[in-house]
Amino acid sequence: MIAGRSAFAGLVAAAVAISATAAPAAMSTPAPAHQAFALIVTNNRSGALGRPDLQYADDDGARYYELFLTLAPADHVRLLTEFDRDTARSFPELVATAARPSRANLQAAAGDLARKIAAARAAGATVDFYFVFAGHGDVDHGRGFLELGDGAFYGDDVEAVVASVHADRAHIILDSCNSYFVINARKPGGRRFTTPRDATGGLPQRSPNVGVFVSTSAEAEVFEWSELQSGVFSHAVRSGLAGAADADADGTISYDELRAFVDTATAEIRNAAFRPKVFARGPGGDDEAPMFAPPTAGQELTLDADRAIRLTVRDRDDLAWIDVYKETGAPLTLRLPPRLTRAYADELAVRHGEVARIRRSQLPGPATGRVALGDLPTAPDSGTARGPDQLFRRLFTVPFGPAALARYRAERASEPPPMFGISYEDATRMAHLLEQVDDAQRQYRLVSAALGIGFGGAAIIGAALTPNYATKDSVRWGVAAGGALLFGFGVYQASRDPSSEHLHADLAAGLASQVDPGMLLASIDDRLHEAASAAARSRWILLGGGAALLAGSSIAFAVDRAGGDGQVYTRSMTTAGAALGAMAILAGCLETPVERTTRLWDQDLGMDAPVFVVAPIWGGAALNLAGSF
Repeated sequence: MIAGRSAFAGLVAAAVAISATAAPAAMSTPAPAHQAFALIVTNNRSGALGRPDLQYADDDGARYYELFLTLAPADHVRLLTEFDRDTARSFPELVATAARPSRANLQAAAGDLARKIAAARAAGATVDFYFVFAGHGDVDHGRGFLELGDGAFYGDDVEAVVASVHADRAHIILDSCNSYFVINARKPGGRRFTTPRDATGGLPQRSPNVGVFVSTSAEAEVFEWSELQSGVFSHAVRSGLAGAADADADGTISYDELRAFVDTATAEIRNAAFRPKVFARGPGGDDEAPMFAPPTAGQELTLDADRAIRLTVRDRDDLAWIDVYKETGAPLTLRLPPRLTRAYADELAVRHGEVARIRRSQLPGPATGRVALGDLPTAPDSGTARGPDQLFRRLFTVPFGPAALARYRAERASEPPPMFGISYEDATRMAHLLEQVDDAQRQYRLVSAALGIGFGGAAIIGAALTPNYATKDSVRWGVAAGGALLFGFGVYQASRDPSSEHLHADLAAGLASQVDPGMLLASIDDRLHEAASAAARSRWILLGGGAALLAGSSIAFAVDRAGGDGQVYTRSMTTAGAALGAMAILAGCLETPVERTTRLWDQDLGMDAPVFVVAPIWGGAALNLAGSF
């Protein structure tokens, strides 16, 4: 899609080698035992894909940057993004810090961090490296890519960056449509969907020290909410990493805790299409591995263990930074980014899935130390509390803590494995295929039933009406038996109502009910392949029966002719039997509609026809034309 991708790994390796050579031989002060580094890349624009610009990916970049300052010093964190005017006004101190999210700048940032990481490891420190992306993405011939400001950044490019820095552990956080395919190429094993077991064969297997935490939406949009001025997934992730996901109160956030937190926070969004679906796998497959463990420094806010607390922490511009709904009996400590000066803590009441502010408290400022929520002074109510819109109003309406984490783990253990990598584009394409196959399969069944009844009935009647002197009894009874089998097969075909003829209707009903498209299409996919397998078995039976009928009729004809006493009816019946056998062999060699549809579904990686899309944007709408021409 964009030239130059194949050379990226070599360029990064060269940059690392040069940077490492330039590293100082010794450090003037001992390095801490553990150090963290982060490369944050966000991009509002969509040049290659031509999709409407995102509104808040640059805001997400700024907030991720501030979050990682609780984990690492500023010279360990790199931010690549382009601020729009509103975000630049909100984060003026970061305007000079941020660089354009281009391939060259990403290469330079990775090389710079690699030099610092090499120096830290040489001094005896263990190092964690974070790669964070928020923006547009898609799939190109089965391979996922992220969209930078100057082109596509493929999964192997991400892998090259992670490998080039040589950290002890690396963590990849992706918030983009189709981001799942950045770490796992599409259709492993020839299927359109994958399970958690399949996903272990991609980047996590090749790089066992790498953990991944990605939003698996396969739609052409990243879900943003103007009330948050953020992507929904990214806001939930940052809230969890700030401490809201620390269910066991040990000061670290594991992959399993963060996944459970994000899923619980978004569980009450009624439309499954807008509910983030998370794929998480810790380094080496250990989901209990720590993902985020900020040092015990900086500003901390503790919440009482005795009661359930729904809290939103807002900055001086009244924008939400952290959301949490803490269980009763669970202590919790939030670690606040240094940005949160003159910040507010809003306690909310949750009633019937709706939230209302009951108290606003004033946070003390950027000074380090720990403060309890109950000790904060009450701040004047501005009266400008934002009302949640209809789509995401149920975010953070389920309490999270040890009990919720235990329930989450029990439910995951009892449920079928989740399916990743299926989008509504896939559902639409499958619906178009099944709309034809349902009718074709029904016609195929009825035609075969009519032929079976017709030929079988004719054989039975012919055998019954043939005089005893006109043919041998063995031939007559053989023809009658064959006719009975054909007739019975025809009746069976006419009377049955196979599920393979209702796949389109079942898919349409599932989509109308807004169920999880992944689970729905996986179920339809299983049924489609079962129907294709059954059709293939029937063809093999037809081939075997036809071959036996052709061989038997041919032998009977030859024996009758060699005996010299052949009778016209005997020869007619054996000739007819041979013809039926040949027809059965021919029919057995022809692919059935359901088999052909299954083959097309498995082989096609996506819709290549041009597609018109009308997408709402601020102040109007955008018309996009996508596809191959």
